[in-house]
Amino acid sequence: MTTTRLMTQTIVASIGLISDTHFQHRSFELPPGLAELWAGVDLILHAGDVGELEVLDELGELAPVVAVHGNDEPEYVQQTLPYQHLLALHGLCILLLHSHYPDPIEEKANRPGPWGPKLMRIADLGRQAGADIVVYGHTHVPLITPYRDILLFNPGALASGTYFTRQVTRSAGRLEVKADGAFEVTHWNVDTGQPCVFAAADPDEEFQRLASRYQDWLVEPDLIPDIHSLRELTYENLRAVVRALTPVYRRRLNDGLISRADLIEAVRLSSSIAEQDRAGMLALLDLDPRPPRFLSKPRRSGLCKIRKKGADHD
Repeated sequence: MTTTRLMTQTIVASIGLISDTHFQHRSFELPPGLAELWAGVDLILHAGDVGELEVLDELGELAPVVAVHGNDEPEYVQQTLPYQHLLALHGLCILLLHSHYPDPIEEKANRPGPWGPKLMRIADLGRQAGADIVVYGHTHVPLITPYRDILLFNPGALASGTYFTRQVTRSAGRLEVKADGAFEVTHWNVDTGQPCVFAAADPDEEFQRLASRYQDWLVEPDLIPDIHSLRELTYENLRAVVRALTPVYRRRLNDGLISRADLIEAVRLSSSIAEQDRAGMLALLDLDPRPPRFLSKPRRSGLCKIRKKGADHD
């Protein structure tokens, strides 16, 4: 009897769970404590919005990595990583996916609303795949949700959901599978190295109400209404806008708040933002949407020539 009980308690697999690293976009290095937190794991599952693929190489130094893509990725990442991945591990079936809608228009339309239908959709995807556990990301909200016969687990995020917020608690997960088929999954604060228990999602609660608890504004208060307006714009080249904002975000992430002047300067001086996008953004942020001077080629004037000749005579 004793032998059997010990065997059923033996851990046969340990898996690190992570999502939404947005590496080199909204996070720039892995937390130092992650290696200790995941010491001895056999596998790492990344539930999408990876960012630059180099983060998978860094995670791969801790254990083999399986990853899927998210909706906020460079195009080459979306082409490299699958939408979802199904794994069988010691009799346990795990569906790994980011959980976004593949169609961006459908994704945007389904963002508002209560948690209930969102969790039901994720559970249905797991049920269709025959999964015991669904590991997903996307919401930046750490959750453990038993849903009928399936467990839904979101490890949370290392990075914020936007370029205008900070992630309040950076978290990851650890899944331990036992020899008798039982399993245990836990959230961990990656900065303190301590286990965490997070609030459950109320199926009737508006999604944004719970999600906002995990995001702090990174902009000065007077900018918040304009940020909401910027999000509603249709952009000709959104990636170029993101590239222009990344240095501002990185500079302020651990030092102060993004100011109106920060954003105006970044938009004005970027050589890659489409003129239509620049004009639209500056119309919201500033009353004078002039293009930056350095974008125009300097004109050679007679005065320059005269000065040059004068300099030759000196």
